Amino acid sequence: MTVTSDVNEKQVRAVIESWAKAVRDGDMEGILANHTPNILMYDVVAPFQSEGMTAYRKTWELFFQYSPGGEGSFNLTNLKITASDTVAFAHAALKVFEEKVRLTLGLIKANDQ
Repeated sequence: MTVTSDVNEKQVRAVIESWAKAVRDGDMEGILANHTPNILMYDVVAPFQSEGMTAYRKTWELFFQYSPGGEGSFNLTNLKITASDTVAFAHAALKVFEEKVRLTLGLIKANDQ
């Protein structure tokens, strides 16, 4: 691993951990931060595909109808990241209260972030 990829991996880890914390805190603006307007997400519940920021926001509005947030509500474990200067991929185990699911993320660098 090079110094550059180490730096990229740390930057990506910070973004992902900030996003997960925003979910636990019920912070919608924090959840939406660091996303591009053309986000594409596949979810574990319907709607299975959400395209664009408006659709992505709606998935979180639905999530918060059933989850009050708080500790234990959205915890990542075994987060593994592969990052370059322009893209990154990450996977982790995600625990949403008592449910365990897999999380896979593909990220692109935009606006130097």
